[in-house]
Amino acid sequence: MSSSSIPPLHVLRGILRHLKSNCPSSKEGGSNSMRNFVMNQYRTSLQAPPQEMDGLRATAFNYYKLVSDVSERGMLHELDGGAENKLSPKEMSRRAAARAGLSLPVEHNA
Repeated sequence: MSSSSIPPLHVLRGILRHLKSNCPSSKEGGSNSMRNFVMNQYRTSLQAPPQEMDGLRATAFNYYKLVSDVSERGMLHELDGGAENKLSPKEMSRRAAARAGLSLPVEHNA
């Protein structure tokens, strides 16, 4: 997905959501300098020439994707971390096979 296919307002809202949930100053209710910086950049980009506006949109989109991908990776890392302590060997084997697109044979207890 390219930066031109996503509306700039969607990207702005995504960045602001990230700042609201992850920046300590916004959690405390204080003035958030990062939020103010992002809003000022967005407002000044509205008056920018078309070529410069495209560059600013691409930068904002790349930051938005970076933030969302890093947060997803962190969530996946937390889910996967310590699996050997949380899951049985059989369940770990089943999940590893599923990641590779395979399924384990059914066990018949005699």
